[in-house]
Amino acid sequence: MTGRLQRGAAFWRRLRYPPVGHQHGRQERLANRFPLVHGLYYWLTAHTTLRLYLTVLVGAAPTAFLMLTEFVTPLFVVGFAVIAWIAACMALGLVLCPRLDVTCRMPTRVECGRAFETRYLVRNTGRRTARGIGIETLIYSNWTHLRLRRAALGALGPGEEETVSGGGRALARGVYTLPALRWDSDFPGGFWRWGRTDRVERVLYVHPRYTRLESLDMPLGPRNRHELSAAMELSREAFEFHGCREYRDGDALRHVHPRSSARLGAPVVKEFQSEGRSRTAVLVDTRRPLSGRWRDILPRSSPFEAALALTAAIVEALSVTDRVLELLIAGPEIYRFVSAGRVGYFEDVLDILAGIESCREDPLDKLEPLLFEEIRLIQSVCLVLTGWDARRAALVDELEAWEVGLKIVLITPDGRRPDGLPPGAQCLGARAVLRGETSAL
Repeated sequence: MTGRLQRGAAFWRRLRYPPVGHQHGRQERLANRFPLVHGLYYWLTAHTTLRLYLTVLVGAAPTAFLMLTEFVTPLFVVGFAVIAWIAACMALGLVLCPRLDVTCRMPTRVECGRAFETRYLVRNTGRRTARGIGIETLIYSNWTHLRLRRAALGALGPGEEETVSGGGRALARGVYTLPALRWDSDFPGGFWRWGRTDRVERVLYVHPRYTRLESLDMPLGPRNRHELSAAMELSREAFEFHGCREYRDGDALRHVHPRSSARLGAPVVKEFQSEGRSRTAVLVDTRRPLSGRWRDILPRSSPFEAALALTAAIVEALSVTDRVLELLIAGPEIYRFVSAGRVGYFEDVLDILAGIESCREDPLDKLEPLLFEEIRLIQSVCLVLTGWDARRAALVDELEAWEVGLKIVLITPDGRRPDGLPPGAQCLGARAVLRGETSAL
């Protein structure tokens, strides 16, 4: 009885979560809300072919129409022959369904707009020659965001193996669960595809596309204008214990904390922070544009997308310095990333930026308290804003009262400078940022 229940639960999970792929966030919530629609989409893309639709449109559909109108014609024989031919090819294809073992090698992180390559190692484990093989045959539903290219193999003998290449292009930033890896065959006839679907989840991080900054001037406020170079020279060899975190690939084994690892049942490493390092907070405004113009929310001209691209460039410039980064961003969850003691953290920040969504509510309601909790430890603050109003002006006044170094970057759709923006703030156009025309801040 337990086995039946487990099989029933597994069958229900397959129906509830069809492996058609989705973008994490709003699209994922939509896919979970309409599982039957996505299940039908999976069934059609996994089995049917374009040749089947064309043949039904030209041969079977006219025959059915003539039958409904009771019009007698010798063409009925042709129509029934076409239908019988399709049914025979489907039945024979099920008998000749190939037995394959496919291993996929693909990147887990790509930059938005760039093509990537996928390689498949295909091995025939059956006793018959496999013909008309297609790999990666499930089509991602939103081709304007992600496009995957199928790989084809004409024939593969028993026991043989071959490597074929595929790939794709990510046109929109995000975190994607790819469609399940599927391999099948349309032999014979090319009307129906029989094969197998590997439901192992594959996740692809599409990072924002950014242009490296040639120079980044991050000022220190009046409170912190004393010279830090001597303290920084001493701190290159002197580190203080900062805390513990989970083990990551590349961490030194000598930093493993035995007691914490034994208590949690997973490796935990000690984290260190250099004394005397200046700390820079980067607060990113993710509020949805309020202009009301539809073109301001398009990825090619959206201030929100431009803000994330510029944030990636700023973090990349800070990651090669001695500064400690504190990133504050909301979209819709709150992300607080501190780089204390970490080396090579830029990729972790890009993973965060890949999954950020715009906020309907003002994100400053959640980010301001986090910023001012650590304001005494912060020497400089960089504000990446997508709009200017009284609320943001009050935030600037409060930061200036704390006498920290302040850098303000405002991104607007057309690059126009709004009234009331402080003279030292920079105002950039969203398209200019996305085109890579900003090389210095």
